[in-house]
Formats: sequence, structure tokens, C-alpha cells
Amino acid sequence: MPPGASSPSIQLQLFGAPRALVHAREKPLPLQRSVALLAYLALNPGPVPRTHLAALLWPDTDETRARARLRRLVYNIDEALGGGALLAEGDGLALAGEAVEVDALQFTRFARRAVAVGALDGETVAQALQWIGHVRRPLLQGIAFGSGAFDDWLKAAFIEHERLLGRLLERVIDAVGAHDPATALDLAEALIAQDPYHEPSYVVLMRLHARQGHGAGVEAAYVRCAEVLRAEFGIRPGPLTDQAYLRLSEDLKRAASHQAKRTNVRFAETSRGVVAYAKLGAGEQTMVIAPGFVSQIEIAMEHPPLRTFVESLAEKFQVIIFDRGGVGLSERLATTSTPAAMAADIVAILDHARVRRAWVFGSSEGGLGATRLAIDHPERVQGLCLFGSLARGSAAPDYPWALSAAAYGVWLKALIAAWGGPVGIETFAPSAKDDPALRAWWARIVRHAASPGGLRTILEGLRDTDMRADLHRIQVPALVMHRRGDLAVRFQAGEHLARNIPNALWLPLEGDDHFWWCGDSQAVLEAIMKFAAAR
Repeated sequence: MPPGASSPSIQLQLFGAPRALVHAREKPLPLQRSVALLAYLALNPGPVPRTHLAALLWPDTDETRARARLRRLVYNIDEALGGGALLAEGDGLALAGEAVEVDALQFTRFARRAVAVGALDGETVAQALQWIGHVRRPLLQGIAFGSGAFDDWLKAAFIEHERLLGRLLERVIDAVGAHDPATALDLAEALIAQDPYHEPSYVVLMRLHARQGHGAGVEAAYVRCAEVLRAEFGIRPGPLTDQAYLRLSEDLKRAASHQAKRTNVRFAETSRGVVAYAKLGAGEQTMVIAPGFVSQIEIAMEHPPLRTFVESLAEKFQVIIFDRGGVGLSERLATTSTPAAMAADIVAILDHARVRRAWVFGSSEGGLGATRLAIDHPERVQGLCLFGSLARGSAAPDYPWALSAAAYGVWLKALIAAWGGPVGIETFAPSAKDDPALRAWWARIVRHAASPGGLRTILEGLRDTDMRADLHRIQVPALVMHRRGDLAVRFQAGEHLARNIPNALWLPLEGDDHFWWCGDSQAVLEAIMKFAAAR
């Protein structure tokens, strides 16, 4: 039983498929009407006239026969539960309150106390979370025997229960939102699931995302609300919802502007134009994060999981994030992007930031640029940390772990055709592909990172890259990480890197996500920290 439950001789569980337990052992009740009678008496305290109960349970039967059936039903319940559940008081029946504990009554008492207090303490929140998991199931699931009067009563009881549960959800969301955003977001989704057309629930969700600085989440919650209302009623969100959305969006824009100032976005000159970068943290060592094929450093930091990862690195390192040439805030390019070009971007950034040597964390296609830097400028690289990366962009007879050049062209064409939306999210982050906030954020990154033509210059450079012959020249410490189920870059490509980089540390990881900040990102963070600390 959920928290607060005592151990009476009889327990009734009315949420989900009903159950009756006697001394903690389940006892099957003979008829649906047995459950209906016990539930009705439980939720209507005090003696209920037998005439009323007979009409409720057998509405199409004359009173004499219905009362006879009621007597038989009471006898059957006593037989099943060993007696003691029902009390006869005059011509009425009641539930024996001291002998029977009912989960629906327990929840009602707990929830009413919780929503009435000024602030929820930790113990109450813990109990509330347990209760919420228990009572989100329907009341008396599967109980229906052709009585319209009973069905109407049950519907009214469920509506009252949902109203109380909604108030409890709101209180718990307020209590945990600041320190446990993941739980708060789950509860907000439960609140929306209760009534998908209740606009204030979407406002709660928008506020939670705004509290995390997650602009894409705010936008996704508002769009969900608008789409649900349009599809069902042909209307748009009301003025209060619009006002909340606009206010939260403006607040986040101001916060993003302040964040940009704090991280001090700068521009370094290269032979191909300027590249944008920003610094976070003040560690003695520097960690450069070499991005994948698209990035936009200001929007990237709006996504809480990515921002948390970078800020965790910034507790130990001075972290440099950047947009490679042709992408994001950096100058657009007309020439094909290559790993050597990214390596030149990093050198220019290190020079501009007055950093002599740095660790380089390269993910996906960014791992090629990081590797090229270690090969051509080992004096600038303290160590390599590669994640989900590869040595060759397309397949060869002795490198079957990539798309063929022809298949690569088909994939690139499909990617460009879908550009502007959350393109490729099913491949890059399968564990979170249905998360509306992630989808909205990724679509923003895509739109602001590069045009379809710019994307072509970047990915054609990846297709034509082959660095296998140079891997043996890497002399800096190297950590190679790869998730076994990676759908974007095959696991064998990571194994190949680890085998061919001298003395590389190979770390296979569980999971399917290609994005390092999705899935078990803590394992990636800990591996980087441990590897760097040992050198």
C-alpha cells in the first residue's frame, strides 16, 4: 500500500483493477456488483438505504427482487472477505471503517492535507510522489454492468478525484521544480495527460522549461497547446496563455543576452574568415569542444543537458566552445569544409585566446578536426578525447563501417530536403527522439547553423575524408569513446580508431545516442575527467 497505509484486516484497492485483501492476502470478489457496492459505500460514508443501493445496482429490476439480490450479494461479500466489511444499521448498509482501509479514501485525506499546507516538506513530497504513481490509474477499472446510475456516479467520483490529483500535482511541481527539474517535468506531463485541453497546465510546463533557461522547451509547450486546441476545437490559445508565452520568451532572450556577455563571444581571424568562440570557466587547463557538422554556440547552451555537461567541464577546465568556419556565428564559406580547415580554426582560436596547449574533445565529424590538429600541430594538443567519431567519411573495401559514396549522396539529399526541422533526430538521439523540447531546440540549431547549401559544403568534405594513413602519427594521449548502438557512426568505426591510434585508451559505452549529451552523458563526462586527471 502507498504511504500512510495501516494494516487493517481488510484492504480495498480501488485504483486500476480493484483488489480486496484480507490480512494482506488477495481475496477474489464474486461479482462486479460486489466491487461496486464496496466502492460506493467507501466513498459515501454513513449508512446508505438498501432501497437506494438496490436501485443503483439493479436499475431494471423491481424493488422486491432487487432487495433480495442485494441480500444475496451482501452474503457473498461476507463469505469472500470473512465477514466484518459491512455493517447493517437499520434499513441501511455502511462500510466498517475500523476494519476496512480504502486506498481512495487514504489518498483523499492525504491530498487534502497536502494542498492545504503552506509549503510541502521533503517527507510530504516523497509521500506525494508515491501516491501520484499509485492513483494515476482509473478508478474501478473494468467495472461496468449496465447501470447508468452507477456509471454516472463513478464518472462524478473520478472527476472529483482528478480535480484533487491536479491540485496535488501543482503543489508538488512547485515544491520540486527548483531542485529536481526532471521530476517536475514528468509531473507537468501527468498534469497535461489529465486534461490535454487545459491551457494552464501548458503554462506550468512552459514555466518549468523557462526556469531551466530552455527556450526551445517553452516554444515546444506552447506549440503543443496550440496544435491540440486547433485540432479539437478549431481555436487558438487564450490571451493568458499567449501572454505567459511571450513574457517567458522575452525573459529568456534577455537572459541569453546576459549569458552571451558573461561567456564573452569573440571572433578569431583565419585565412578563410572569422570563427566565433566563447570561453567558460577558469581552470588552469583548457578544453576545446570540437562540434559535429552543425552548431550555434548561443542556442546550443539553451539546451539544459548540453549546458549542464559543459558547465560541469568548466568546473575543472577553461572550456572553449566554437562554431567552425561556415557554421553558426562564424563567417559563411563557399569552399568545401575539411578536417584541416577545422584544425586551422582551432589553432586561430587558441592563438586569439592566448592558450598554448589544450585538451580537445571531438565528437562525430568534429573528431576528425580534432584528430587532424593532433597530427599536424601536436605541440598545441595536450590530449584527445574522441566520442562517436571515425577516420573515413565513406565506405571502402577495407572500411565497411560507413555509407558508400552513392548511399552517402542519397542520405545528404534527404537531409537537405528536410532541413529546417528536427532533421535526423531519430538517428542522432533515438532515446529522446519524441521529446518535443529536444526536437524544437534541434530544429532551431539546424535553422541557425547553416543553409542547405552551407550544409552541402560541410558534409561533402566529410564524405571525401580519409585519415587512416595518418593515425599512426598521433603521439598525444588519446581516449576513444563510442556507444555500442550508435546509429549515426557505427561502433566498429570507433574500434578502428582505438586500434590505430598509438596507445589509445578504448572505452566502449552502452547506449544508442550519437549526441554525447543525450543518454548516459555522465559516463562520458566522468571518463573525460578521469582521463585528463591521470595525465
